[in-house]
Amino acid sequence: MNMRYFSQRMLPIVLCVTIFLPSCKSPEKQHLMMRPLAALIDYFNSAQGITLRVKKLDKHDSGLLLGERSARLFKRFRKRQPIWPIQISLTNDSNKLISLKASDIDLKQVDYKQVASRLNNNSFTQIFGSIASSLLLGGLLAVGSFIALSASGILLLTTGSLSITAPFAVIGSSALAAIPALLVVGTPVISTVRGIQTAKHNTMVRREIKNYSLKEQLIVEPYKTVDIVIFVSKSDYKSHFTIDVSHPEKAEEKVRFNVRIPESPYIVKK
Repeated sequence: MNMRYFSQRMLPIVLCVTIFLPSCKSPEKQHLMMRPLAALIDYFNSAQGITLRVKKLDKHDSGLLLGERSARLFKRFRKRQPIWPIQISLTNDSNKLISLKASDIDLKQVDYKQVASRLNNNSFTQIFGSIASSLLLGGLLAVGSFIALSASGILLLTTGSLSITAPFAVIGSSALAAIPALLVVGTPVISTVRGIQTAKHNTMVRREIKNYSLKEQLIVEPYKTVDIVIFVSKSDYKSHFTIDVSHPEKAEEKVRFNVRIPESPYIVKK
């Protein structure tokens, strides 16, 4: 395989692969399963065969649970308050069912849909960014092609040697030939791939948050432990609150836990 064949045939392919391959990268790392609260918890107490553990998750714990996007929860977002995840672990050591409702927790909670909205990426922004990147790259290829062809012409006039000018001419013409493929084929392909990846990941994030969140009523069977997460806005958070656990058959009979959580280990900057 001589240099001329490589330059004419293989260089455009190398350019296209270099352009298109990054857009087909694998989506973000799958999230890990929720880890049961066993150590480093903020609150622990047992009463009448019921054990309650509570922990306000920090950025590291939230990252393990919800992925790298969870860092957005701890920042002000378009003048909206930071959102703090709180994990609740409920163990039933009795021989009866126990239940927990969102209304049994003395904290105003953020709906999981709002949390998912905070974590989701905008598909339109991803597509627009892909188009802008393709146009910018096309412009850079055009400039590079012009420089290479101009250099080959100048060298030909000054040296008269085709062997010296040929590589510049081939590189310039190859880059010029790659521009239509980038704009006509590459831009739609890149935009479509990124749009689909973003939409799929957004759906996965929404599903996971829904699965982890406290539904209308949580039922814990005898001798079982269930972990859930609630989300509380910074403005609605308080370090001292109550959680009432009841029996589904006798909702009026409740076991109250007075939860106290130490001061936050992290500081949210304004």
